[in-house]
Amino acid sequence: MANVTAIWQRTSPARSTQLIFADLGVNATPWGYAVYQDVIAKLMQHGIPRQDIAAIGDADTDAKKHVLFEQVRQGTVRILLGSTQKMGTGTNVQTRLVALHHLDAPWKPAEVEQRDGRILRQGNTNEEVSIFRYVTEGSFDAYMWQALETKARFINQVMTGDSTVRQAEDIGSQELSYAEVKAIASGNPAVLTLAEADAELKRLTILKKHHADEQYLARRALRDLPEILTRLKRRLADLRHDIATAHTHAADPLTIGARTCTRKDALDLLGARLHSLPMAVAEHRSFRLGMYRGLPFSLVMYPHSAPQVCIEGTATRFGDLSRQNCGPLAVLNAVERTVGGYEGEQEKTQRDLTIAQGQLSDYEARLGGRFAHAAYLEELTNLRDKLEARLSASESTPETDALPPIHILVERIKALKAAHTIEATPERSATRRSATAEASVTTRIRQRLRDVSTPQPETTDTEASPEATHRTTLAPQPGQPLQPALFNTPQQHLSKPRPAYQERVTQDKRQMSLL
Repeated sequence: MANVTAIWQRTSPARSTQLIFADLGVNATPWGYAVYQDVIAKLMQHGIPRQDIAAIGDADTDAKKHVLFEQVRQGTVRILLGSTQKMGTGTNVQTRLVALHHLDAPWKPAEVEQRDGRILRQGNTNEEVSIFRYVTEGSFDAYMWQALETKARFINQVMTGDSTVRQAEDIGSQELSYAEVKAIASGNPAVLTLAEADAELKRLTILKKHHADEQYLARRALRDLPEILTRLKRRLADLRHDIATAHTHAADPLTIGARTCTRKDALDLLGARLHSLPMAVAEHRSFRLGMYRGLPFSLVMYPHSAPQVCIEGTATRFGDLSRQNCGPLAVLNAVERTVGGYEGEQEKTQRDLTIAQGQLSDYEARLGGRFAHAAYLEELTNLRDKLEARLSASESTPETDALPPIHILVERIKALKAAHTIEATPERSATRRSATAEASVTTRIRQRLRDVSTPQPETTDTEASPEATHRTTLAPQPGQPLQPALFNTPQQHLSKPRPAYQERVTQDKRQMSLL
């Protein structure tokens, strides 16, 4: 309560306001203890008048909420308590807000953003604001913030759509397990270490399965790729031959049937030829029409779909037509368009061939590879089994006496985990061995092709646009002794509210108007 009281005293001339969020303890316990009432009582003991404090639960109607929010905006009520659900979206009281306090951690990252969004908004007259997150070392707070970090990382991987990440980190294994509840409740660090080792082994097992899947894909690709390469090479050679033929006969007249003619006469002859064809076919049939730039072309008809033009050179290519428009002009335009697209088809086939060759070499190098973390998995399993045997031993036996002491096993497991970090998307720059999801072969090859063909833009110094940042401070829970912070967030100053919040305010208002 010291932070709230100090800010209340320091900002009294400006009548600045503060928000206190607490999702736990909204309702009183069966024996009558209420968190909100306890916080209000302690604030009053520190000298804050009762009329300066309000709880969002006291406003049980929309009209009362409107009046309460207006009192906060005017500075009549300077401290407002509430939960994320009732004091999140739609709470526009940012005019005089100077500080926001997180008494606990919500369950979803979006709820943290909703809380912070009450103060980091356009319309706040304070140039600098403070956000406090209170944690108690050794309590359940550590697990809650760790769970939020894991969920936020997973959501970020999905939302960014990074093409180099084939698998997003699974958050299912991060849910609270019975072993973790037992470890937290027991207060025995060794039990918690055992639960953490179990979770780590589960992730390693999943990575090992992914490695086995990659090996299977490599074996299957090495079986199929040689045939694909042969087909692409043959296709590329045929396209080059047809391109040479089209260039050689570029000046040749158009041939319809057995007659050579100009383009104007070709339309009449082609129309007569098309008129002689059947209106429908029971099965797909090809009708030879003529010769264009040394390449024969035909009309292919299908029973249940639109016809196509077919260029029957060394390579066979098709051009689409529509059922409504398959007259002589449409057919001739489709022939010219298809022959004119040979160079583009050649480039595409060459790219496909390059990718297939890269895949072949990559899979050959990958096939037979050993699981990179096999030694880590084996060593961690051995240490975990020894620790479990030590913890579960009810009496001294020769087998358990031969095992290292519990504290030694705990230290070995922690040291081993510190040397091996498992992440779906590596973000650390330090040289630590990490088990990461591999990018697909095709993605890496396409990236290399882009790097070679695309010139790198020149870098220029640009002025950073002002954006809203906030200062985050960690403080101990009320009534708890001062402990070292579990984590630190760099302090930053709010120079201007974030423009993105104005867009969110507009969206919120639109949604509220529709309800």
